Amino acid sequence: MATSLSSTGPENSTAYINGRIYTVDPSHPWASAFIVSPDGSFKQIGSTEDILEGARGSGIVVVDLRGQFVMPGIHDAHMHLLYSGLALTSDANIGMDSTSENIAQKIKDGSCACHYAHAYGDWIQAAHYDNTGFPGLQADRKYLDSMFPNQPVMVMGGAGHSALLNTAALKRAGYNIENEPDAHGALLFRREDGSLTGEVAETAMTKAHLAFPTPSLAHVKRVLRHAIKVAHRAGVTSCQEASANTVILHALKELEEEGKLNMDIAAHIMYGPEVFAFEKKDSLHQLLDVADRFKSKHVDTNFVKIILDGVPLPPLFTHCALDERGNPDPEKVVVPDVREAIAKYDERGMTVKVHCTGHGSTRLALDSIEAARRNNPHGPRHEIAHNSGVHDDEYARYKQLNVTAEMSPAMFFTHPVTLSSNGLMDWNFPKMLAAGAHLTIGSDWGAAPDPSLFDAMEGIVEVVGNGSKEKGGEMILRMLTMNGAEAVGREKEVGSITVGKKANFIVMDRDLSKGDFEGARVLTTYFEGERVYERDSM
Repeated sequence: MATSLSSTGPENSTAYINGRIYTVDPSHPWASAFIVSPDGSFKQIGSTEDILEGARGSGIVVVDLRGQFVMPGIHDAHMHLLYSGLALTSDANIGMDSTSENIAQKIKDGSCACHYAHAYGDWIQAAHYDNTGFPGLQADRKYLDSMFPNQPVMVMGGAGHSALLNTAALKRAGYNIENEPDAHGALLFRREDGSLTGEVAETAMTKAHLAFPTPSLAHVKRVLRHAIKVAHRAGVTSCQEASANTVILHALKELEEEGKLNMDIAAHIMYGPEVFAFEKKDSLHQLLDVADRFKSKHVDTNFVKIILDGVPLPPLFTHCALDERGNPDPEKVVVPDVREAIAKYDERGMTVKVHCTGHGSTRLALDSIEAARRNNPHGPRHEIAHNSGVHDDEYARYKQLNVTAEMSPAMFFTHPVTLSSNGLMDWNFPKMLAAGAHLTIGSDWGAAPDPSLFDAMEGIVEVVGNGSKEKGGEMILRMLTMNGAEAVGREKEVGSITVGKKANFIVMDRDLSKGDFEGARVLTTYFEGERVYERDSM
């Protein structure tokens, strides 16, 4: 009689020994070994001696970590997986600082970043242009028209809040080049004669984004898988997708059904404005009504995204400030019904993430959350995204209202652009921590070349630790792991190396608990016990 074999029995577990394991579990913060069960969860955690004793005689595989630092997988609190994947596989690659002298030539010479040059029909998309390289900070379509007189070209800039279109793209999208009317929340740059320069920002991009061809579902699946692979390289095993739309959710659903999704994703479905979802408002609101249909083992759709204002970047300055009476500037608020929207989804038990970069937008978002909380005292935890412009009066409200302060983009925490902003960009970790706010950290990948967070942490570690690098290191590691899990309601499943939780963990080239982040690199990433990235193999 043939012997019955199964890969699900305990003998198929794997033991990891001789590690320096930082669990982010306050009940036992350090260990040297653990066992991962066949179902991809932590079965036992302890000393190497205890683990070996338990494993002895069972024949399970034993992996020697050789003293390497191990920690839970990173939770990136703000990512744009589809935009990033398209940028890496399908956009013209012109770098991060293209100017008037080289922007068109780079597009022509560089073609596309990868193999999918025709992902957008006859359109070309590229990133990123930098206004500082143009005379008077004014980008102009003439630089694109010289080489692309007939093919639509759109170059992204302004951290995704602006775009430079050539004449062909403006016409294809339906802009009135000579006399396009102004609109609320729309920033149209004009030549002296009133005609469009081709640079459009915030809601002025709506026509272009809705006219831009939607990639096929098969292509979206390809680029999402590629983006997730790159995220694994940065140690990310769970994330918040900050601009989910219909095509993203359908792609994730199919990847899940095919067993090809190895990332925990909290998908924040865009409520508004429609420009940032590349999808019409009515369709997005219908999607929110049926969000449960797209929930799966690795995808949670109980999240809403609202972009309330723009960015404090030149020449845009589209962030919402406070007027002399302390009221938010309504001209910079691009979702006027934010209070009603938050109340609606709060009542449904959905978490709302609100993009705020100015004192005014932050105050308006907190006021809206407070109004919802009065009507629904036990409603879900909501989030403010970015928090680069927070008035001193608001810090205490985060804890009072149970609001997560999602700090992003990490690359700007300490950056020349930040230093030159005259205080408009201020991620004030000490004030947030002193007020007892719940903090998470996001890369805002899509506005950055890659999602790696470690180098950015070097600039804030001593600030967070009140002068102590080691204390700051431990606090940041919690923000990057357990705090993120708590923000999306998955603290019982991930966020720490704890018995019963998913075996999502990373092996690093150094002990990050000491606060030494600069140049830190991920050696190996595991998702549910399976190795999904190994540095030497890339």
